[in-house]
Amino acid sequence: MTIQVSTTDARTARALELLATADRWLKITSKTDGRRYYVVPGSNGRVYWARPDACSCPDATHRGATCKHMVATALYVAKVNAERQPKRKASKRAPSFTRDASIGGTIAAPERARLVALADSIWGVDGE
Repeated sequence: MTIQVSTTDARTARALELLATADRWLKITSKTDGRRYYVVPGSNGRVYWARPDACSCPDATHRGATCKHMVATALYVAKVNAERQPKRKASKRAPSFTRDASIGGTIAAPERARLVALADSIWGVDGE
């Protein structure tokens, strides 16, 4: 699974902020089909039932958009799955992870730095 995260995209930035609160989400498994759902807070005080491929929020239901709740749950599922992977034998060369240091765009520099630090703390990526 590939999930593109951009700290310059407002929707992705809001998804990263939601992801930081994942420890407070309700995690529910449907009795009818066994699918996992997450009860994720919305920006207006409501909560939405979300999955990586569906959400009950107006952005997803009325506009058909991939909303911040869907992105946040996809990131959460990827993070949990990565943590569950069995430990591999140490290789001669450890993998390295980087993020694009040339981020720019519509988010102000202090906010962009805060979001980059948030993403790094969630994913444990050194970044440089």
